[in-house]
Amino acid sequence: MIYTINSERILFTQLVEEGVVYDTMKNEYVTLNETFFKILKGIDQGKSSREIVAALCQEYNITQDECLRETNEALKVLEEKAYIKVNG
Repeated sequence: MIYTINSERILFTQLVEEGVVYDTMKNEYVTLNETFFKILKGIDQGKSSREIVAALCQEYNITQDECLRETNEALKVLEEKAYIKVNG
């Protein structure tokens, strides 16, 4: 699945190994852990969820099933917060 950043809602940047999101609707900053930031960065680079999972599996040396489950949970959270949206 392909997602896009909801650029009308958020701005994000890297801060050391983590990331920071500025939610323009709530006027608040949210700190992202390293994994959430890498998922958001992958989305910003136009990567599919499969490509993001593959990169995370390789980087963190975890099973694909575990990575897929955790990535899908993270994507659900990001979508519920309206930081990302399904493309198409």
